[in-house]
Amino acid sequence: TSLINQKKKMESDLSQLQTEVEEAVQECRNAEEKAKKAITD
Repeated sequence: TSLINQKKKMESDLSQLQTEVEEAVQECRNAEEKAKKAITD
């Protein structure tokens, strides 16, 4: 059962990290868009 619990924890940690990465990527895209707009203005 210890291994099963560890696996569950790892899976939940992994999904949390994936969410954080997605958010970081989105912020990056937003920053890029702002930069492009600033250049064209």
